[in-house]
Amino acid sequence: MATSIYIFDSDKMFNAIYREHVDDLEHKMPLIDLYVKGQKLWVVTNSNDMKEQPRLDRSIVHFRKDNAKEWIEGDEKLVLHGKIRYNHKRNQLEFFPRLLRKPLLSMRVGRFFGNKKGKCYINYDKRYYDFKNDRMLFILENENEI
Repeated sequence: MATSIYIFDSDKMFNAIYREHVDDLEHKMPLIDLYVKGQKLWVVTNSNDMKEQPRLDRSIVHFRKDNAKEWIEGDEKLVLHGKIRYNHKRNQLEFFPRLLRKPLLSMRVGRFFGNKKGKCYINYDKRYYDFKNDRMLFILENENEI
């Protein structure tokens, strides 16, 4: 089964949905880094220190804490603050959005919780991975935080 992408419009909505799992590390594991390599997204989590072979043929590739350093070739782009945007009209998560061209990478969002419309940026400090349900969780930035 593939990794799903869930987006929440606020912390309040996230805490309402994940109320019993807010303190559980397996349901709310912080994402350390995100890399874009071609049409693939590399996700680095701090799940454990065991070495394992990543499945590089998938569109979302998962790496453990120090395992990604062995596979980096130099053509990967590190996703930084302000480089992830949610497009409500297309229901896609866009990496490295551009003004007049399509983004470098876009992925379909499995579920959106909230009522914001338009294009909103993701809060870079609030990116999580739900290890039990195989989901990437993102929370949108509030207008007053920008």
